[in-house]
Amino acid sequence: MFDFSQMPIWSLALIPLVIAFLWLLFRTKQKHKHQQSTLSSEYFKGLNYLLNDEQGKALDIFVKLVESNWDTIDTHFTLGKIYRKNGEMDKAIKIHQGLIARPSLPEKYRSTILLELGYDYLGAGWFDRAEGLFKEVLIEDKKSKEARHNLILIYQQEKDWFKAIDIAVDLFSEDPATVGPMVAHYYCELADISKAKGDVSQLQNYANKAFRYDDKCVRATILLAEQEKSSGDDKKAIKLFESIEKQDADSILLVIDSMHTCYQNLAAQNKFYDYLVALQERHKSLFLQDVIANVLEEAEGKDKAIAYLSDKIKQQPSLTGMQNLVAYKQKENDSDEIFTDLTTAIAIMQKDSVEYRCQKCGFSTNTHYWLCPSCNYWGRVKPSVIEYEKIITSVKK
Repeated sequence: MFDFSQMPIWSLALIPLVIAFLWLLFRTKQKHKHQQSTLSSEYFKGLNYLLNDEQGKALDIFVKLVESNWDTIDTHFTLGKIYRKNGEMDKAIKIHQGLIARPSLPEKYRSTILLELGYDYLGAGWFDRAEGLFKEVLIEDKKSKEARHNLILIYQQEKDWFKAIDIAVDLFSEDPATVGPMVAHYYCELADISKAKGDVSQLQNYANKAFRYDDKCVRATILLAEQEKSSGDDKKAIKLFESIEKQDADSILLVIDSMHTCYQNLAAQNKFYDYLVALQERHKSLFLQDVIANVLEEAEGKDKAIAYLSDKIKQQPSLTGMQNLVAYKQKENDSDEIFTDLTTAIAIMQKDSVEYRCQKCGFSTNTHYWLCPSCNYWGRVKPSVIEYEKIITSVKK
């Protein structure tokens, strides 16, 4: 048994202090447990209001919770995202405005709340307010990728290409593979505007600037080639059009008709035929049967075109090839109803086919877009080659 008589007299004075400290520690733990219990109770009460579609009452509870314990702020972020996803922008805005207005808001949460509120305004279509918030985020965090990407999205929507370029260029060194094509297309948008104004010098200037950020920018090449074509320099236009093969072979289909016109102007259909045959050999997936048949008809007559299509359909079956062959046969046999029936049948079979498909998200369309309406990626909507791939796979089986 411990003998208190052996302790120094001065140490006895510490005993009340130790007892007081232990008592305070016990009370603190009990208070913390009580607070945790209260928080849990209030939290589930708020969830219950949400489940009963009483958002107003739920929000009041969550605001009180965050005021007493900012560790619960993730609940507000989650709730705001749910509202935003459901299109209830007014409720999402109310949540984030309530947070940003709290006098006790810790500084570390401020940028995140501003970003969330910016997303709310974007979803509501209030671009000017969203722009202001994202700029405010950049004042506090100059390297915020989220703020810069969203500003770029706003400037795209507003077609303010100069502002979009200013922001995007800052991101180029960090992610050239993604940002490069974006900047290139912004310059192409400016080149298109110059084209509409008849300003050839500026068109060429912007198109060449596009190549600085993406040397495989097909759109810039097309702009320069079409300008040469319209100015009467068909040889130079052809050279530019043909260079697209090295940038992106599938995209050559976008300019085949323009190339055909250039070769016609030069009375060089035979050369165009040789080029197309070689191109088809290099890239089996390209649909060039109808173009080659048309060029053959011009250069050597209808019989050559029919013979070519008949042979090609056996090697590479396709609805497009069949449709063209039937069209030729129908011209020879106007009174034969079977060709009319075949034409109708093929048209029905082709009704669900698409000309273009986004290589990023799979969006399908019969209209070509430089900016995919679905995923907002630039230059990913390309001529579809899926029909050909399906046909070849089925033939091999």
